[in-house]
Amino acid sequence: MLEEGMALEITEKSGPTDAVIESSEATTDSGLLFARFSHPRSQTKTRIALVSDMHVSTEKQGTWKVFHRTRDRLRTVIEDVNSRDVDSVVFAGDLTEDGSVADFETVRSLLADLDVPFVAVPGNHDVPKSFDAHETPALSSFESNFTPDELPFHRQVGGVDVIGLNSASTPTGTLSDCHDGCISAEQLAWLDETLPKTDAPIVVSHHNLPGLGDKTDAHSWRSSFPMQNASDLAELLSRHDVPLHVSGHLHVPATAETMGVRELLAPSLCSFPQAYLLFDIDRNGTTVRFVPTAGPEGTREAYMHAKKDSARSDALAEITAARLDSLPLVDERLLTSH
Repeated sequence: MLEEGMALEITEKSGPTDAVIESSEATTDSGLLFARFSHPRSQTKTRIALVSDMHVSTEKQGTWKVFHRTRDRLRTVIEDVNSRDVDSVVFAGDLTEDGSVADFETVRSLLADLDVPFVAVPGNHDVPKSFDAHETPALSSFESNFTPDELPFHRQVGGVDVIGLNSASTPTGTLSDCHDGCISAEQLAWLDETLPKTDAPIVVSHHNLPGLGDKTDAHSWRSSFPMQNASDLAELLSRHDVPLHVSGHLHVPATAETMGVRELLAPSLCSFPQAYLLFDIDRNGTTVRFVPTAGPEGTREAYMHAKKDSARSDALAEITAARLDSLPLVDERLLTSH
């Protein structure tokens, strides 16, 4: 049932394809196969839930981000993760819509019900911006609430090394007047020293590598608010043979490859398709599954909000629907078996 004032005209013929709607029914216990990677590998079976772009809002309504559902979608993730054998949850940025104190307090309150450890990297909506009229807590507050100690971080999860980078802000404040990303020189130096100490690294940042920036469509979704020095990060990851970089930010599920480094872009929790990813890492590689957090009605509602909000959100919805129709996005195990 839609909340009062949020009704949309949804007919049987409107909305995403049948395959996308069926995916929202979560017909398998572990979700739909999203991707398979030959690496990273771990002798210790490890399960990680990856959640991105929650955009939790306590005041806003509607839009393609479906703000009036954001708290419920996070509650669904928490309930679902608590019912599975998950070792840790990783949040890939944009925990809040605009970094307000109330939004952060809401996120912290909801995460108090999570039964497993979690870590997070900040998104461009989680850090102070010069154009915001409201107060946004300093990055140190984000670190104390959502990281093991500070950013960047290295946390051992089962047999996996989770590396978290801050792409949303820089010590000099150069990102305070935009939504672009950057990995500071200090973080790149730290990463260069840390990666040799890892066995099965997964590097997480909110902003994306350049693999999706070399192609554009009419709405230029791939080049929206880029990581300004993405090639520097990609070169470093390639030099250390890092097999997988995970990001969010664009609200479109995707895979790409840059300098031999695989990148996985997570779906958005707030906007269509309203899902999170479940990573299973073992000695054979990494299997990623797509786990919806809304039923068919909620999925169709989010799709229609995207269709009606703007030309850009309409394009994002169509790109996303096409991607979900063609799952898995990549299957490296299948490729290596032939």
